[in-house]
Amino acid sequence: MNETKTVTKKLRAKKPEAIEKRLKMFVYGAAGVGKTWAAIQFPNAYIIDTEKGADFYSKSIVKAGSVIFQSNNADEIREEIKNLLIEKHDYKTLIIDPVTQIYNSIQEKWVRVFEKYSTDEKNKEIQDFGMRFWGKVKSEYKSLQRLLVNLDMNIIVTSHQKDVYGTNFSKIGTTFDSMKGDDYFFDLIFQIEKQGEKRIAKTIKERSELGENKFPETFDWIYSNFCLFYGKDILERESVSISMATKEQVEKIEKLLEIVKVDDAIVNKWFTTADCDSFEQFKSEQIEKCIGYLENQLKPIVK
Repeated sequence: MNETKTVTKKLRAKKPEAIEKRLKMFVYGAAGVGKTWAAIQFPNAYIIDTEKGADFYSKSIVKAGSVIFQSNNADEIREEIKNLLIEKHDYKTLIIDPVTQIYNSIQEKWVRVFEKYSTDEKNKEIQDFGMRFWGKVKSEYKSLQRLLVNLDMNIIVTSHQKDVYGTNFSKIGTTFDSMKGDDYFFDLIFQIEKQGEKRIAKTIKERSELGENKFPETFDWIYSNFCLFYGKDILERESVSISMATKEQVEKIEKLLEIVKVDDAIVNKWFTTADCDSFEQFKSEQIEKCIGYLENQLKPIVK
């Protein structure tokens, strides 16, 4: 009598280790409340200024050892963040102020694309391009977020604030004005209010062990408080660059895929594991493993 043997794969889960994560926070507030002023208190910052709000604080920025890159073009900003990711530098914090303009820029870019190829004049006029349009917008915005996840710097992203309305157009509260779901991406979310000469931060969200929150419900927004609550050693440690896929690696894997017949499910798994949309977004070590797999598949047919 034949017995059926069950083959099981070795389980790969392991006990989690405590890690000191970089500060990654999202800040929103009403116009004029001082979001830019609050963000630039962090020293040695690389400030991506999307609406020239930092022009009013040039002396403070220079004193803090920080620099400014002014643009609201999503492609330029993505390239700048990628360079921060792969190059060695002395900046500790990346500030994007505000992200609202980047999100708007991405929408405008894809509106132009869809208008150009629209076959329905009515949809072109009212700019109602459906789910495919929003899929493109979301995908491009997410690619920007992936870079931020990998970046070994403190991240401060500010956003405009907007009102939330309920039935009969009655105002029921306020929220951030950027892509839906931004609140899931960040570990910390603060709303800033101005009380006299002070900026008061209200903690909207904090990821932490139950009962081990670092930040109180409200506190004075000053840099020394962030050092106290989060840890000065974490905030001011040097950033570590990482190696991203090179142009040569991307060209190599694309040529190999033309030669080697690989199931689409395998390639899709590579992208899912790397959480990327293209090979250009892979880390160098990730794409090298994929190249190695393809080269091993190629060996049996090489004479």
